Amino acid sequence: MASKGLRSAARAIDSIAELVLVIVAWYAFGDLQKLFTDLFLAAAVITAYEALSCLWFGGTPGMRLLGLRVAELDLAGRPTGATAVRRGMVVSVLTVIPFIGWALWAASMFGDALGRGFPDRVSNSMVVPDDFRGAVATTDLAGFADGIRPPRLTPLGRVGDLDVRFRARLRRLQDSRLLAASLGLLALAVSLEFTTLGIILVSSALWIVIFVAHETWLVHRTGRTPGHVMAGLVIVSQRTGLPPSGTRSFFRALVLGLLLYIPLLWWLLAISMLMMRHNDTGRGLHDLAGGTLVVADPRLDPETQRQRAMRMRLGRAG
Repeated sequence: MASKGLRSAARAIDSIAELVLVIVAWYAFGDLQKLFTDLFLAAAVITAYEALSCLWFGGTPGMRLLGLRVAELDLAGRPTGATAVRRGMVVSVLTVIPFIGWALWAASMFGDALGRGFPDRVSNSMVVPDDFRGAVATTDLAGFADGIRPPRLTPLGRVGDLDVRFRARLRRLQDSRLLAASLGLLALAVSLEFTTLGIILVSSALWIVIFVAHETWLVHRTGRTPGHVMAGLVIVSQRTGLPPSGTRSFFRALVLGLLLYIPLLWWLLAISMLMMRHNDTGRGLHDLAGGTLVVADPRLDPETQRQRAMRMRLGRAG
């Protein structure tokens, strides 16, 4: 894996070069009265810089100066054109959003065991040292990740990683017609011309009620949501190792629903995610409320568990 320190230094070098090119483009074609036009022009310049340098040289000038390159997964040599463009587009979007975009890039890169930030994940690529000439096989990534960041283990099984759980949560609507229909009705209610703040608040409250009821029923009955199944994870009671009781499932779902869907509580959601990432059992605030653990499904062999988790990280679960 490429050093994260070197990657940060390479990004700094490329950012300086991109800033110079953007200023030149703004001077030649920009319009100070049209902010979005200028942002689009900046994104186009950065995309071209990133994509063309990866396509022609195997990496950006900053990477190449520091002995790094971009490798497309399961492919030796330079990345393909499609991969280079996708990677460049994500980098450009994160770059033109001050502070937030930069923070997202840093969090995604430093938070991943393999250092694969959002641009790498979207483009199915990975930054590697220049002296590594082979192909990075997708099936080997799980082993590489475990070697760099040893898994957390409990008597009930391997702890689910935060990034895998986060992606599993994003798949929550899959195979759930009730939640999908409820979300569609909520979006419709908010978009109507006569919609008022009261309608929005009532609709949002109704969504949370539906979410909590469905989550409670699903977790108590099976110990899994559709996303957990795809990630090879289960939700179990810390005391019994079985799906939590109805009461525990309700409190877990209630805390989770409030943290996810009430913006005023998102600071608590951030704390909960930090807890999931750093404590030995990976338990967030909703797990504490429900007395639960999220661990690898014991019905799967260890290698299948690891590969399902990695496919979820790669966005290939389904």
